[in-house]
Amino acid sequence: MGVISTLSRGMRRAASRLGIKASAYEGAGQGRRMAGRGSVATGPNAPIANSLPLLQARSHSAIRNNAYASSAKEKYVSNLVGIGIKPQWGDPEIQALWDRWLRECDADGIDDFYGLQALAAGAQFESGEALARFRYRRVSDGLSVPLQIQMIESEHLDPAFSRTFGGRLIKMGIEFDAIGSRTAFHLWRHHPHEHLTAELNTRARVPADAVIHMYRRTRPGQLRGIPELTPVIVRLYEIDAMQDATLARQKLSQLFGAFVKRKTDHDPEDDGPFFGTQVSSADDPEGLSEFTPGGIHYLEDDEEVTFSAPPDIQGQYTEWLRTELLAVAAGSGITYEQLTGDLKGVNYSSIRAGLLEFRRRVEALQAQLLTHQWCRRIAAKWLDVAVTSGALRIDGYWQKRSQLLAIDWIAPKWAWVDPLKEVSADLMEVRAGFKPRSEAAGERGWSLDQLDTEIAKGNASADAQGLMLDSDPRRVAKNGSAQANDIDPAADPDADPDQ
Repeated sequence: MGVISTLSRGMRRAASRLGIKASAYEGAGQGRRMAGRGSVATGPNAPIANSLPLLQARSHSAIRNNAYASSAKEKYVSNLVGIGIKPQWGDPEIQALWDRWLRECDADGIDDFYGLQALAAGAQFESGEALARFRYRRVSDGLSVPLQIQMIESEHLDPAFSRTFGGRLIKMGIEFDAIGSRTAFHLWRHHPHEHLTAELNTRARVPADAVIHMYRRTRPGQLRGIPELTPVIVRLYEIDAMQDATLARQKLSQLFGAFVKRKTDHDPEDDGPFFGTQVSSADDPEGLSEFTPGGIHYLEDDEEVTFSAPPDIQGQYTEWLRTELLAVAAGSGITYEQLTGDLKGVNYSSIRAGLLEFRRRVEALQAQLLTHQWCRRIAAKWLDVAVTSGALRIDGYWQKRSQLLAIDWIAPKWAWVDPLKEVSADLMEVRAGFKPRSEAAGERGWSLDQLDTEIAKGNASADAQGLMLDSDPRRVAKNGSAQANDIDPAADPDADPDQ
């Protein structure tokens, strides 16, 4: 026991000399491996306030100029929004009015409601946030509901605008009351990078009830969003630089032709050109300064041409690029195959596993981001304005409001990798009782009521036309034979007419 105690004391003394705490986590160490790495503690908003304008500028530039960044944004929006996340109102009258208004909702008169969804999702990906204002219109303007939505870029909300005055707190352009609720947004009247004079571009205080602010919050207390490309923005620029350097190297290799160096005796009185000197005109006494592709260049006596030999990774370039693009795909939240279109080595199982994980993330974003922060805010405001303006007449509206706003938001159905396998698996789960029909319908972009209504409508149409389709399970069994309880003896030539 004494030996063990002596060893323990010796180990503690050695650890003390090395500056190691026995109870410390390795990740919190300050030794050679971790010295200076992530040692500055920050809150959720200080780094954003300092870096957001530059991050947004670099994200805009990357998406404009880098094919991979542009592809990442397109795949993000097309999967998150598709043709639109559509509401199923329980009341047919409300649904009909919504279907008319969605074509009038854009204050710029360009997109419909689902086009604005795509615009908002793209802005959130590119800038970290999507901003919009509710614009109330006069009844005389002729809209089905006197309300429109004006999309604005998040640069209108200045992250450097923070102050206190009159008992109010403004942080990063957002005004709060005493209990921390948002009361207003301080927005530039015009885009701050449109080079307008200070007299024209001033801030306006807009009540929070009139602003939609959609962003992905990753830390409690976070007030602003950051571009989705933030973790990989450096890699994207390095990929561009590497591709430019590789291309320049290849172009340089194409320039070289032949260099001739030949020493001969020369008559000083001979003014003509000769091998061993550069052929040049009297007006161009300069030496050889550039090469031409496939050219023959003559060198002067005792001159040589030496080229540098920088390290070359051509043999590993493809693997290096793939590794970098894997990181870009992971950082931007999509799969490598979606980012690049490279399906080499992909089989059904591997692509299905990747897509299921990606779709789970998209479904979370659809529910928590686009539906909750964007669509529900707009639907609630639209219904209030529709009732108060007289476009809808609903007795006891304010008592029924929460019930009326219990809307099913239906996202577009997914296109499956192998529809036959997916449908067969769903059918077996539903028949075994492991999955309700409502879940199977929701995975395909339908609410169960909507699906059943469409099926009933199709069946009624077939019955009215006297059609017996082999897709109708009421009349045709799975094996293609007529259902036993639906056989028409008059149509069976082998049936006994007396029975």
